[in-house]
Order: sequence, then structure tokens, then C-alpha cells
Amino acid sequence: MTFSNFAKLLKPIIGGSDNTVEFTRKLFIAMIGEDNSTVIENKSDDSFKAYYNGRSTINGIAREISPVADLENFVSFLDNFGDSVSEKLCDAFSGSIDEIDLQNINYKIASCFDEIIKKAAATQRKSSSNKDEPLNIPVEQTAASFPYTETDNELLTEFNSDYEEIMLTLIRGDYASYLVDMSIPNKIKKLYQEKWKEKSNDFVNPMLKSDVFGILGVLDELSTSFISCNLNTSVIKSQRIKIRNLYVKLHPEKYDKNIPYDILLDDWNDSEF
Repeated sequence: MTFSNFAKLLKPIIGGSDNTVEFTRKLFIAMIGEDNSTVIENKSDDSFKAYYNGRSTINGIAREISPVADLENFVSFLDNFGDSVSEKLCDAFSGSIDEIDLQNINYKIASCFDEIIKKAAATQRKSSSNKDEPLNIPVEQTAASFPYTETDNELLTEFNSDYEEIMLTLIRGDYASYLVDMSIPNKIKKLYQEKWKEKSNDFVNPMLKSDVFGILGVLDELSTSFISCNLNTSVIKSQRIKIRNLYVKLHPEKYDKNIPYDILLDDWNDSEF
């Protein structure tokens, strides 16, 4: 049984007024205990929604919670709902779990959840041999000075510090495992919502601001496609090319804007802005 199927069997019976995000988070906390809830506090609402809907595996979060997961915690969680709920759970899980009755139903369900977590935690990440081909990137050239005002220079340095690792990982093509475990999509969402959604408006130079908005838009499209499991190989490649081109434009200290990169790099124009 997948986690998504497991959660969808439980929610109509014990979910109450919780939405899918609240309910999914509650299930994981019930398994690890309130004292260990900090283990999953960095997970976004989008991640929990994707776990519930089956659009993302729980492999990543399973590996994180395995050391503190305890099925007895989940048994106690279910015990609190009483006998009338146990009867409903028996009916709901009768086709999925063997030899269940009113005496063992809560333990059987907790054991099922425990097995789902263990199996997910043991699942190997995608091999790096499956990584995409790295995109070509121009040779770096040290510039004498930044072409922008002091305010824009400081903002751009801060922006690149936040997004450098993300952009280079996507450009190099070794990003698959980070997208599968949702670490890159979650980081993109967190940086945008908590910081650059507002701060990006502080850039003064209109061309620079346009490039910043451009990279934020492409990264959002990419992360959203993985969260929603709406993947298309050709679209991802196009997005990576956009990210590479904007990376060059957002590093004027490394790449001279007067160099005809569209001539030097065959794929420079393989995506539209």
C-alpha cells in the first residue's frame, strides 16, 4: 500500500475538519511523537499536499523520520478515537490488511504505516547515471567593476548568494535526486515566499530587475511542475537553458554582457523568454 492510499483511507474517518496538508502532517507527527516534530518542521505545505495526493513519494521524509518513528505512538494516537471509530477503520481496511478485528485494528494499521515508512526509507535514490547532460557555460572573465549602482550591486550579490547553488545544480544536470526528494523545489518556494517575493522589487535598474523576475519565474515553473508531478523532458531542458542564460546575465562580474553568447553557445537561443 502506498502512503497516499493509506492516508486517503484514514482521512474520511479520523480527519475531521483538517485539510489534506494538516491531516498529512498530523499523521507523521503521530508516528514520531510531538517531541520529535522538529524533524519535519522544514517541510512545506506543498510537500505534504503532494504526499497525500500521491504526486510525490515519501522517500525523503521517510529517511528523515525513520530513526524516531515508533508504531506504538501511532497505536496510542488511534486508541484515542474510541471503539466506534475502530469499527469504521475495520471496514475501511478490511480489503487491504489481513486478519483484522476490533482488538487488533489499531496495531495492524500502525504496523502498516510503519512498513510503508521503512520501505520508502530503504528506496534508493535515482542513480547519478540518470542525470541530464550538463549545459555549456561561458568561460569566466573577471570584470573591473559592476555595471550597476551600489544598491543594485549589493542586492544582486545577496540574490546570487541565495540562488547560486540551485542555479548551478540545474545547469550541471546533476539535479535529479534533489528534485525527487523535493529539496530543491522546497528551497525555491521558501526563498521566494519568505524573502524575494518582496525584496526583488527593490532592484532599481529595469533590465536587471527584469532578469531577476525572469529567473524567479522560471524557477517557480520548474518547482511547481515537480510538486504537481506535471513533468515534460523537453520543457525541463528549455527551463534549464533559460536558467543558464539568466545565470550569465546575473553575474556581470564573471561574464561580459558585450560578448555574443548566442554565437559562442549553439543552444543559447533554444528557449524563448
